[in-house]
Amino acid sequence: MTTESTAPSRVFRTEDGTNLGAIGLGIYTRLTGAETKGAYSLFEYVVPPGLGGPPTHIHSREDELFTCVEGRVTVELDGVEHVLAPGDSLLMPRGVPHVFYNSFDVQTRVIAVVSPPGLENYYRELSELPPGRDMKLVAEVMTRYGLALQ
Repeated sequence: MTTESTAPSRVFRTEDGTNLGAIGLGIYTRLTGAETKGAYSLFEYVVPPGLGGPPTHIHSREDELFTCVEGRVTVELDGVEHVLAPGDSLLMPRGVPHVFYNSFDVQTRVIAVVSPPGLENYYRELSELPPGRDMKLVAEVMTRYGLALQ
């Protein structure tokens, strides 16, 4: 029996993909929903030292799986703090408030698998906002994609 893959085979190198950096992060889109036939999106987040990250928020549509591949990252998930080191993963189910940040003195890289896909469109819109953190504009974009600030 032959099954059709959701995405063609290929190697991804560090920071490959389209950089849709927003809110101080490098956000590299590795695979979009179109490329995985609607199965998932794949991102690499590059988080500079000391970056506060996005505000606490909730996804109503997506589950996220974070895997730290460089440095360390702190993720607060439903009020519980988790520090991920290289090789550590954390599942963040939809509907659960979370925030991530790099309070350490070295760059952090995180690979994120997001299912179902679509977050790439949210990041694209965020990257098109004027520089700065105008949270009213950010909240408007979030609402369009089923995200909410906490």
